[in-house]
Amino acid sequence: MDKPQKLIGLIAWLGLIVIMINTIWLILITLSQGNTLLKMSTKSVLLIVFLLSTGTAILLFRTKWVKLIFEKHSLAIKKLLSILAFSILILSVFFVLMPFASFRLQVSYAIWLRMLPVVLTYTALSILWFWYMWLELPTQPIVQSAPSKREIFIDFARGFAIILAVATHIFSVFEYDVLFGKSMYQVISLTRLATPSFILITGMMFELVYFRKAEEQSFMVAAQRLVKRSLQCYGIYVVTVLIEWFNQKLNLVSAQYAITFLGSSLLSEVLKFYALFLLLAIPIIWLRKRFGIWLIAFLPIVVWLGDLLLDRMTWPAANQRIGNFTGLLFGHPFGSYFSVWHSLTFMAFGMLLGYMLKRSKQAGNWKNFQVTLLLLTLICLGVSLISVLPTTWEEFFFNFSYRYRKNHEIPYYSIGSMGAFLLLWISWRLRMFLNHPWLKHTITSLGKNSLWAFAVGNSLAALLPTQNNQAWYVVLFLLMVFAGSVGMIKMKDLLRSQTRLPVRDVKYMTHEAS
Repeated sequence: MDKPQKLIGLIAWLGLIVIMINTIWLILITLSQGNTLLKMSTKSVLLIVFLLSTGTAILLFRTKWVKLIFEKHSLAIKKLLSILAFSILILSVFFVLMPFASFRLQVSYAIWLRMLPVVLTYTALSILWFWYMWLELPTQPIVQSAPSKREIFIDFARGFAIILAVATHIFSVFEYDVLFGKSMYQVISLTRLATPSFILITGMMFELVYFRKAEEQSFMVAAQRLVKRSLQCYGIYVVTVLIEWFNQKLNLVSAQYAITFLGSSLLSEVLKFYALFLLLAIPIIWLRKRFGIWLIAFLPIVVWLGDLLLDRMTWPAANQRIGNFTGLLFGHPFGSYFSVWHSLTFMAFGMLLGYMLKRSKQAGNWKNFQVTLLLLTLICLGVSLISVLPTTWEEFFFNFSYRYRKNHEIPYYSIGSMGAFLLLWISWRLRMFLNHPWLKHTITSLGKNSLWAFAVGNSLAALLPTQNNQAWYVVLFLLMVFAGSVGMIKMKDLLRSQTRLPVRDVKYMTHEAS
């Protein structure tokens, strides 16, 4: 018997063992409620029959004639089973958490307990299926593609920024003051660097991916990709808002306003921001293509001179719904933590760094990239000192934690940019060590799949119950969120691997694939 057949046989036997264990468990649950085997309820009997019928299906799968059908239609069957397994895993999360969360859909504890063995059986079978697909990957044909143009240190930096951003939301759920006491403002100031870092790295992607696409293919192709990406961000934003509504974090009216940009979500505002920011990138790419990089480099000056005009304009009141939308676009009225207009500062710095990175690679050294990184850091340092001093450390951490960001003051953007520069520099210095498998499959994987990482991480942060504020539980909560994010990304990659891509499409799968 060859290795794949042995593997299939092993997984089939493991599946049968899981089914038998959970069937016995279901029977014991029924007996513990005072029933006998002869007086079991109809529902319990049906659940047991359902489990055993699944075991029968696995045994039939091992028969010769079913094997022939599977081999003949293997690709279609594998896709169908993978989609089914993926859906089961998602639904299982909701079901298992049901007694511990405040979902709008609830069942009695007795029904939940009776259904639990069935759900865990199909969860285990789904995990076994993805394990099989993972082990089968080396036997699949490799699609020829152009060498990857990704820079692993950029993926690592973006992955670290995502971890910092999701950790920020988790700490907010558990409450900073409870977790960190007097050090809360220092911790918040550190986590505040996540958003500037991520947006600045996105600016690098505009230069390295979308502008390159506009040059190599056409501006319309780049614009179409940006629109598609924007719609993806909005679609996932809607899903995360619905999850917050389902978990009673938002009421129906608040969820409707959030979806239409006239209200706010709790943990997913960055996705709403990106839905608009990616559309703004279309004229930015056009300007870059028409007038060159130096027009983009001077964009921060335009932003902050324009901010003087914005400060003198009349804006909706903070309690008006339209104020949520204008706040997201222009930072007025103050209250939105994201401002598309002011974030052009991060984007411009990122595009300039991306341009210098390309020049450095063409020259065969890192001089242009390093010098630009240093000069931008010194400029932002000077702006920060001028705009912040005189102040005490306590005042500085408090202001950077709240006032500077909420009011979209220049220190948030200058100091945030320096934090992003530092993260990029450290990641660049460590680039030789970033190919280690545990980094490749964790932090770097999150950076390559940023949209999924944000969506899954924030959704889990909204779903998981916050039972207490003890250190061990908070650490466990963090690990569950990040493990769930990485796990979902790996399953998504397995699903994608079953779709064969033509060589002409694979050529352009660089950073934009995330």
